[in-house]
Amino acid sequence: WRNARFDMVAAVATGIALLLWALGVSGWAAAVSLLAALLQLVRWGGWNPWATRRTPLLWVLHASYLWIPLGLALLAATQLGLVPRSAGVHALAIGATGGLIIGMITRTALGHTGRMLVTGRVEVIAYALVQIAAVARVLTVAAIPAGVLGGIHLAATAWTLAFALYLWRYTPFLFYSRVDGKAG
Repeated sequence: WRNARFDMVAAVATGIALLLWALGVSGWAAAVSLLAALLQLVRWGGWNPWATRRTPLLWVLHASYLWIPLGLALLAATQLGLVPRSAGVHALAIGATGGLIIGMITRTALGHTGRMLVTGRVEVIAYALVQIAAVARVLTVAAIPAGVLGGIHLAATAWTLAFALYLWRYTPFLFYSRVDGKAG
């Protein structure tokens, strides 16, 4: 399901929510952040994410995108004094941004080196590690304050391992010619 007008409304609401949050306009920021979260969740659901569960190269993008409405909802909760500010920030930074980055850099590295767009265990583990990093960082700060330091350590370790796996797997691909013999 795709609707350009709905996508635009969701994008504008998200932009306004982030601007209000950055400016510290608490009441309005909470309301608009919650609205933006709901709109982004509807967008996510409309893409039928469950259909991609057997295709890691796609499910990582859907799983990572889900952190956007969650992050916006947590920013709303922050404005209402329910959770620390870093919960929403880390949902957006680690979960959404980190997850989308690891998903896209694996996809583009495969495609631009002439390889099939198929992932193996290494990629799936890297994808899972980024999601674990996000859960650890967000959950401990939002729900288990006594475990924040452990959450930071777990998140940092999982994040580092995820991108180290990417480097280990993809560095050889990126230093040699395309396997299909095409230029590029």
